[in-house]
Amino acid sequence: MYIVSEQLSAQHGAVKMLHSRVRLLLDYLKAVQAGDLPKNHEILRKVSSLCHQLPVLDGTSFQKEFHSMTNDVVLMTYLATITKGLATTSELVQKVNTIYDRHGLGRRARSLMY
Repeated sequence: MYIVSEQLSAQHGAVKMLHSRVRLLLDYLKAVQAGDLPKNHEILRKVSSLCHQLPVLDGTSFQKEFHSMTNDVVLMTYLATITKGLATTSELVQKVNTIYDRHGLGRRARSLMY
């Protein structure tokens, strides 16, 4: 579970950095469009090139991939929760068995059953 947390933290940091840089480009383009900043054709060409490199997020394929990844994360979380619950249950069973064996209840209960 700790490794997943580290990976999600790293991805969160990367997404935040990407968001800030895209926000910077958007602010620049809005300022150029409003006439607050002069047009720099070199920067505009680079922004255009960058936009053309991005994948097109059409509705169906993006939604399928997004739901698939979301389901994978949810299943991993459920698996971790179930594993933790089973470990806690195993501890409880071991403690109950220890108490029964310590007080001799386990032998008496077994002798009553046979």
